[in-house]
Amino acid sequence: MRASTVRAVRKKTLIYAIVVFGLIWTLFPVYWMVKTSFTPDALMYDAKPSLIPTEVTTKHYKDLFSQTEFMTNLKNSLIVSLLATLISLFISIFASYSLTRLKFRGRKFITKSIIICYLMPAAVLFIPMYVLVSKLGFADNKYGLLIIYPTFIVPYCCYMLLSYFKAIPGSLEEAALIDGCTRLQTLWRIIFPIAAPGIAVVATFAFTMSWNEFLYALVVTTSPSQLTAMVGIAGFKFSDSFIWGLLMSSSVIASIPALILYLGAQTFVIGGLADGGAKY
Repeated sequence: MRASTVRAVRKKTLIYAIVVFGLIWTLFPVYWMVKTSFTPDALMYDAKPSLIPTEVTTKHYKDLFSQTEFMTNLKNSLIVSLLATLISLFISIFASYSLTRLKFRGRKFITKSIIICYLMPAAVLFIPMYVLVSKLGFADNKYGLLIIYPTFIVPYCCYMLLSYFKAIPGSLEEAALIDGCTRLQTLWRIIFPIAAPGIAVVATFAFTMSWNEFLYALVVTTSPSQLTAMVGIAGFKFSDSFIWGLLMSSSVIASIPALILYLGAQTFVIGGLADGGAKY
């Protein structure tokens, strides 16, 4: 066997080993979460837990559905996350398009300010945000989060969409404007179809940001019927005691919507890129 062939085989083997190690490193916590959610309480605190479960129970899921308000918390998270994503996308698309296509005074300053707003830590803003929401009458109300979430989702979406809109040739819009389209018609008929993959990616991350948000939800909502899923999961920890069965089962349930969204968005993004390459 030639030396070059040996080097190629070693290189490929090393790549496969790195990929396998990365998969194990990434997926093992997920596997352990699912395994623990089906582990009986009697085996939960074994000094040497087994990798493969010896006994399986669905008691934790039954208790989660029947004895807690976690499904209400999950519904709250879905409502807030979907509405926050739609509101943020609506604002971000028009803002990003304006910043990339229209010429007006202060455009560069606004673009830089978006990045600065995105970098502002939530720990600095949660007190003034709570005061604002309280003044508006949305204290202990999940819909009060719709006032807060766009403040950090919109800068992120704008930052992502700015580079995507810049990559779209301006000649396409000029041709549409010459043909009699208005700016809104151009945005709807020309920009949206081309930018659909980028918008799908941004929407996915925007939903994930609002879905995983914890600090603002913890501060604004206090009633069990108004809590989001992340705060509901944290409620299964009391002082230094953890109800591991409920913690793990609720974590499994809470990860399903985001998983479905990512799988769906992945298919849409790949299809959108292929369609865009074929049409334009």
